Amino acid sequence: MRYVRVAHVSEFRGRRFKTFRLLGRPVGVFPETGGGFYALEMRCKHQNWDLSTGPLEGDIITCPRHGWRYNIRTGACENQPSAPLRRHGVRVEDGYVYVSLTPEDSDSADASGLPFGDAVPPGE
Repeated sequence: MRYVRVAHVSEFRGRRFKTFRLLGRPVGVFPETGGGFYALEMRCKHQNWDLSTGPLEGDIITCPRHGWRYNIRTGACENQPSAPLRRHGVRVEDGYVYVSLTPEDSDSADASGLPFGDAVPPGE
């Protein structure tokens, strides 16, 4: 699986999450209390809306388009249990956060495990 550097760990201080575009798709990176990170795809399974534009209350993010609700810790969808968000692999090396280019359960994942460039934050 190939990884891309998305940010320095210091960029997450005081933030619930940051969103990056990986292969044209929004991926949310969330800091954990103990210093780790996890990442999820951020497209609603209903109509592909960018979930980062919706409200986040506790562990639930709501799609602003039609109200589908997702648990950001598990990826589970409250509205449609068969439509969970997929997780991306995350590694922290030398103070930088790396995220896998494809979701962990993707068939197209590259097995090399080597870092692969930098991600592009949305709008850049």
